[in-house]
Amino acid sequence: MSKLSLSPTKDEACVTDFRSNIATTIAGNEGLLLGIDGGGSKTHAVITDFALNVRGEGHGGPSNPARVGADEAVASIAEAVAEASTQAGVPITKISAACAALAGVGDPAHYEAMKDALRRRLGIASVVLITDARAALEGALDGEPGVVVIAGTGSIAMGINETGELARSGGWGPTLGDEGSGYDIALEALKAVASSFDGRLPETLLTALICARLGIDTAADLPSAIYNGEFEHADIASLAELVCEAAREGDQIANSILEEAGRNLGQLAASVVMKLRLGARSFRVACVGSVFNSGDVVIKPVRDAVSKVAPRAEVGLPLYSPAIGAVRFARALVESEHPVL
Repeated sequence: MSKLSLSPTKDEACVTDFRSNIATTIAGNEGLLLGIDGGGSKTHAVITDFALNVRGEGHGGPSNPARVGADEAVASIAEAVAEASTQAGVPITKISAACAALAGVGDPAHYEAMKDALRRRLGIASVVLITDARAALEGALDGEPGVVVIAGTGSIAMGINETGELARSGGWGPTLGDEGSGYDIALEALKAVASSFDGRLPETLLTALICARLGIDTAADLPSAIYNGEFEHADIASLAELVCEAAREGDQIANSILEEAGRNLGQLAASVVMKLRLGARSFRVACVGSVFNSGDVVIKPVRDAVSKVAPRAEVGLPLYSPAIGAVRFARALVESEHPVL
């Protein structure tokens, strides 16, 4: 099993005793941990005990500082954490350590701004900040070697091999990449509606669905709706769910958009597999994010792409959520601050 970078290297017996000692040490704080998973559309927070049993959960708005700014990101996180705290029936002061796994913090400027802001807002002394992809990888694979493909508002693939080597593909943002993401799918849908209106593509159910969502009469009104300065990145990405709806109704254009998204996501996964030299091994490729709610129309192309480079790989759902992956890093932070003498 791969080790978290924050955890000391110990043999199995020592780790068992070590965690028992830690649980005793932090008993006054009930051994509670906080994990936060934040992206371009929503935020998920969980409070668990040291054994990772969930005590409370909460949700908030977008918390990618590169998209909404540090102030709004922190406000969304605070909202999710407050709900989780209420559900758990404990104040934030009872949290021993927290990990915030956020999209956009790969940028050093966003990292520093969010780290300082979160410590002030949450009032938790021990806070570690990582990317959402790293937490998704840890949760999806439960610490084992493998690959995670994330497709929500944005897209990225990340993997880890048996030596602990990490590799990624994608995650370049909407201008340079994000192929297969909700934003990418929504853009392709908008383009399809415009092309259908022009007569360059056949009629599609997407026209009626998107016009109804945007509150416009015809596709001719799309420019005024999209370019009015009030339509945010996450608003566009939310239209991806309409593509799934149209595909379920048998719309061929919508189905084609989702299949292409799956092929793009499969390429992200395959590139990580090759970087980590996992092709001959058995491992999990976990599909995480709202795009995969569309089902096999997206997952099958991912499976096909992975099978070409890693025939023994298993493509499927994550073992645990990204928020639980973040909690694992919070637990590792506690362990590192209470070393075994």
